[in-house]
Amino acid sequence: MTLAAETVPVQVKGVTKRFRQGDASVEALKNLSLTVGRGDFVAVMGASGSGKSTLLHVIAGLTPPDQGEVRVDGENLTDMPDRRLTLFRRQRVGLVFQAFNLIPALTAEDNILLPLLAGGESRSQTEPLLDTLLRRLNLADRRKHKPDALSGGEQQRVAVARALITNPALILADEPTGSLDSVSGQKLCRLLRELCEEQKRTIMLVTHEPAVAVWAKRIVVLKDGRILTEFATADFRDAHALAAHYQDVVGVPAGAEARP
Repeated sequence: MTLAAETVPVQVKGVTKRFRQGDASVEALKNLSLTVGRGDFVAVMGASGSGKSTLLHVIAGLTPPDQGEVRVDGENLTDMPDRRLTLFRRQRVGLVFQAFNLIPALTAEDNILLPLLAGGESRSQTEPLLDTLLRRLNLADRRKHKPDALSGGEQQRVAVARALITNPALILADEPTGSLDSVSGQKLCRLLRELCEEQKRTIMLVTHEPAVAVWAKRIVVLKDGRILTEFATADFRDAHALAAHYQDVVGVPAGAEARP
């Protein structure tokens, strides 16, 4: 069944993205098409240079495609003027990166509220949602702490709360566990899966780690800018079985490639 455009958080149609490297032109994405349904949790995997981070940046509207169309929540990003695109991204797309990108001088709660306050909303309007997020992410007792007083896992949860504060149609996470220890990384993965299942959040996550990807519902594997294959995580009993399948598919040890 084909879903109407307005009901689908992500539709990528025939996208090609080129970058200049000296005198040469390199295609990071090659006529790539992908649909992500509402409430889906997709992990994008692939070797370094496969195009996975470029794909995320194109979907976020951070990098324009050279060809093709990108729709997020029914809106065509490829035709959107820069100012409107910036506002749309702030309101409808939640971004989480490996680097937490928190402002050192601001408290946890002020970092979380930044997208709303930048959009002109008053603090009194945002307090109820802020309180709910702080409780949900186990940050209520850390709300007045600045980033240097928070652990890595707490800083990343603040970044997740900041991504959620605008109630976005889509959460995009680029190697979100890369700066975390394994325990904190698994806690973050569990949190993302719970947000997906409990709140029907749509999440796309880029990772090179099977132990992270296994928390998603579906895995998309890229190679040389194209989708090599897709498979459901439910088909594998654990991360080790998934890693073995991934290794068979791409022909390199899972997790052995350099980070993008």
